[in-house]
Amino acid sequence: LACLDIFPNINRIKKVQSPVMVIHGMLDEEVHLSHGQRLHEAVPEDCRRPPWWVKDRGHNDITEGRSKLLEYIQRLKGFFDSLEDDAGAIDGAMAMER
Repeated sequence: LACLDIFPNINRIKKVQSPVMVIHGMLDEEVHLSHGQRLHEAVPEDCRRPPWWVKDRGHNDITEGRSKLLEYIQRLKGFFDSLEDDAGAIDGAMAMER
């Protein structure tokens, strides 16, 4: 029930002004996957980055095991690269304005 949510992230995320990548374990029993999916959908479109719905992982075990840790690092790198792409686009637009 959203009215009883002690973490009203779904309302707060709509106001975000920076890039967001949602990471959520598909087997999460603490916070249902649908909450992460709704959170991702509520991120303003210009700030939304591809989510990572982590198969066979729950709430606190996303990076458990070598392969998942490496995938986590790779996904974060992709997110950080998207920030650099954004910065380059902004720098280019500002240069054109001068």
